[in-house]
Amino acid sequence: MKPEFTKQFSEMAEKISYKYWIVFAAIASLLFGILLFIYLEQKPETPVPAYNGEKATVIVAATDIAPRTLIQSNMLTTKEIPVEFVPDDAITDVKDIVGKPAKFQIMRDDIVTDRKVLMDIKMAGFTGTIPPDCRAISIGINDVTGISGFAKPGDYVDVLVVSGSGNDSRITSNIILQNILLLAINKTPMYSQRNVVVNTPANEDGDKNNNSNNNSNVQGNSQPAPSNTASSGVATATLAVSPRDAMELIAAAQSGTVYLVLRPYKPRDTFTTNTEYSKVTNKGATPQGGQPMPAGGGQPVSNGAAAPAPAQSYGSVEVIRGTKVTREGA
Repeated sequence: MKPEFTKQFSEMAEKISYKYWIVFAAIASLLFGILLFIYLEQKPETPVPAYNGEKATVIVAATDIAPRTLIQSNMLTTKEIPVEFVPDDAITDVKDIVGKPAKFQIMRDDIVTDRKVLMDIKMAGFTGTIPPDCRAISIGINDVTGISGFAKPGDYVDVLVVSGSGNDSRITSNIILQNILLLAINKTPMYSQRNVVVNTPANEDGDKNNNSNNNSNVQGNSQPAPSNTASSGVATATLAVSPRDAMELIAAAQSGTVYLVLRPYKPRDTFTTNTEYSKVTNKGATPQGGQPMPAGGGQPVSNGAAAPAPAQSYGSVEVIRGTKVTREGA
């Protein structure tokens, strides 16, 4: 009986085409989905228990904040979350970060932390040491024009330019900039000065010798510290100036020699009004007829031809014949 039924079912299945099997599978899937939906709708929902623990208020971003953007109050909002999910460095007061730049990209609804905000602008590196209204510009200096390396990043200097024409005997010096912040010497910026050993000026002979030994070892130090000796290799000084002053400084550097003038720790006057000095030199000038004056103040030395030096013969051969000596080939 059973084999007969199986045989009949097989014959009937062979008569059904592939298209009908597809339709049958689709109808079966639809019926199964409807039954599952009805079952889930009738199942009672389990209520989520309310959180009764302690919560804390944190500051979250109300919008996406790009890096280096100054954070404003309208970019932030507050949110209460369980205390166990609050980061250790989370910001809890909007006033603490308003006006400060974002260090990284802060996405919307992210909790704002100290790591995402530059709480101190100097944390931005060298650019953080530049005043907001200034630009950094470097000029070439040496041990003479750079105050022998005694000027340190963070000091204030005046900028003096000495110029003069090759055809003119007038030398002019001008203080073109005053009270300028020195940002760096060579590649040692202002924010790394905490790692630099500063040698104080000596008052005694023994201290001078000691300081000279200390200064000679600065160059071999692993820290990028500027040296105070003539062997320091002072090459550049980076100043914080306004854009207008930067143009004036570069133009002046092309027409003369730039000197840094170190200001005292507490100067008596912030600015100097007398900023220009000129001098006419007599370099190369000679009295009448171009005859140099003698040191004793007498008459000019005659401009006659000087006595010629004894001629020295070359290529001659000395020949000795008995007691007679002659030169041949002279």
